[in-house]
Amino acid sequence: MPDRPSPPQSHVRTTVLFPADLAGWPDGSPLYGYAHPDTGQTLVLDSCGNQPPRHQPRAVLLGWLEPQATGNDELAAADAPSLVVRRDGELLRFWLDGQPCQAQPYDLESALFSRHTCLLEERRLQDAGVIICGCGSVGGLAALELARSGVGRFVLIDPDLLSLENLCRHPCGLADVGRRKVDATAERIHQINPNAVVQVQATTIERLDPAVVQAFASGAEPSGEAQCAEAARQGGPITLMLACADSRRADRHAARLAAALELPFLAIGLWERAFAGEIFYSHPAEPMPCYGCAFEELSQGGQGNHGTGEMGGEELQSLQALSGKQESQRRFYATEAALEKLDFQPGLGIDIAYVTQIGLKLALDLLNLHTPSYAPRLLGKLSQFTLVCNSNDPRLGGERAEIFSHPLQVTTSIQVGYGQGCPPCRWRD
Repeated sequence: MPDRPSPPQSHVRTTVLFPADLAGWPDGSPLYGYAHPDTGQTLVLDSCGNQPPRHQPRAVLLGWLEPQATGNDELAAADAPSLVVRRDGELLRFWLDGQPCQAQPYDLESALFSRHTCLLEERRLQDAGVIICGCGSVGGLAALELARSGVGRFVLIDPDLLSLENLCRHPCGLADVGRRKVDATAERIHQINPNAVVQVQATTIERLDPAVVQAFASGAEPSGEAQCAEAARQGGPITLMLACADSRRADRHAARLAAALELPFLAIGLWERAFAGEIFYSHPAEPMPCYGCAFEELSQGGQGNHGTGEMGGEELQSLQALSGKQESQRRFYATEAALEKLDFQPGLGIDIAYVTQIGLKLALDLLNLHTPSYAPRLLGKLSQFTLVCNSNDPRLGGERAEIFSHPLQVTTSIQVGYGQGCPPCRWRD
């Protein structure tokens, strides 16, 4: 049994936050949660009498819900558990370490995203889903930020374990070292929203059974591609394929799967030393080139399908050379030659976060394609393929940094055309 929390200091005002439906729990229900003796705050989790509460492995046993007393209702501090909640008619009385304390009910569902009022439609996002391919520094941050935004359903895909070297950029911490990234990230999601539905897949997107993605996207058992597209056409909850893997091959596989199931697709990636990054999106609401088209065209030199926007011809050629150089290998933070010699991937967390957060604004836009009251952040203002610059200093990005005119630049007009013989696009047409 977990140790009881230490009693609060005598000068600290004690308050217990408890689920609004606690009175409906059966007598004898264990009370699990988190206690903070230094501030006098105790949170009782909404476990409905389960022991321990679902998705909260670090919660401690605080005390018990007791029936109404028949005699003296005073509690002996030496004999009482840390927290006692006792019925008094229709009321509940609270004691902490033998002393009466204040208590305040809460409703998790209404409180959790109350500060999103008039900004996001909570109910629609609770039903929305995101399939995250890669749960490293990009995908881990993306998962937690989308959970904070109210997204209620996740599939996390990543075969790797969290290492010490990951901690300077990953949202998880020391207690998670040695765990699967998908498991550590799932626990952090549930620390934000314990009601979130999270599936973990400790594999790569290439090895994952497509039926898993299809079933998640349709909200049912695998029964045909049409269900996914039909949900979108009827204005129902949207499932987004979010590619954050460290290889273009994995991202292309995810894009093909998204195209086959008619799911919106978003890829977020970083370049060498995270001096810059790239964002690509597509969605089935209107015809547009897919991820395979974009990088087929870039790697073949463009052939006139790209509007240069802020970039001149020579600068665009540099972009094309960079984008195609690691077609099926790593594209994060360092060159392939360097990765053969190094056990780490240089890149600051703040630089990774800047690119990722811009991509996540697009993610929210894509998840709200059918929400009339939603005001898009970036969709319609950025082109399908967007470059994001952290620094245009050649000491960080080498000659490739010179394609940007200033730090923090976000391109808006690079255009991609349809590839030659691209299966997803040919299928869509």
